[in-house]
Amino acid sequence: MRQLLPLLLVFAVGATGVACEPDSGLRRLNFGRTALVTGDFDTVEQLIQEVANTTTVDAEIQLYDGYTDGAHFDTEVPSAETPPTMQVEELLRAATAAGLGQFRTAFFSCGMRGVAQRVYNGVEEDNHLVTDATVLASIGESVERGLRLYFSDWTYDLLETIWPDRIDWIGDDTELDAAQRGRAGPVNARVVDGELAEFMDLNVGDEIEIIFNQGGWAVIQDVVSSVDVLVEADIQYDDPDTGETMTRTSPLVVAFNAGGGRVVFTSFHNEAQITNDARDVLRFQLSQLSQQ
Repeated sequence: MRQLLPLLLVFAVGATGVACEPDSGLRRLNFGRTALVTGDFDTVEQLIQEVANTTTVDAEIQLYDGYTDGAHFDTEVPSAETPPTMQVEELLRAATAAGLGQFRTAFFSCGMRGVAQRVYNGVEEDNHLVTDATVLASIGESVERGLRLYFSDWTYDLLETIWPDRIDWIGDDTELDAAQRGRAGPVNARVVDGELAEFMDLNVGDEIEIIFNQGGWAVIQDVVSSVDVLVEADIQYDDPDTGETMTRTSPLVVAFNAGGGRVVFTSFHNEAQITNDARDVLRFQLSQLSQQ
């Protein structure tokens, strides 16, 4: 039986949302049919719920279990009340029409299984999705046909494998997890996108606070001109070759078009350390995924 995410924003197919007061500049969001893959470290479903409490959101969300070890959230950021019954493999290994092709929007959450060299808390391999040609083709084709897709942090290997020429990541591009070198701690990030600055009532170049409460987050080295950088920061990371602490300017939030679809990536996500600034950036990303 198909399971819908137990959030207030979920409606039957074809229904419209409930009109609410605007949320920090967000207009009506239209995600349509949405696949949300859970991960151990990102509760993006709760962010969507927060927005739905104050903004009209049209969505029918289907949860897929992508947990590697289970939800690892601090109590301040609860995950979905009802565990998903369908598995991420059912979504991504199905023929496109029966899998991602039936959705207009999808979310891949940090800590979802199958997209790393090994499980983060053990020695077993965890690459069964990122090395599956059917999975890669399904995702790429779905985006080309109009899917809007969210990646957070450790799901970057999947993004890099499908679109290797869009984003240059720290470390060896042929090795999974190689870019996961970011150091823990607060960073004074800069808003470098005009629309995001307007959304946050800031000027381009203004600083915002982002906190990484754990190290090992994926570090971007550079992007091509077709990739939009929304937020960047002078960050510290462990050099892949020497292990020494290095400093560089790195994009933290990026987005690009691929065919008729849109891809967004964020190095931070919805967990207990989130600042108000980070939450506003993530809310803006939701608008990037909205189908107008």
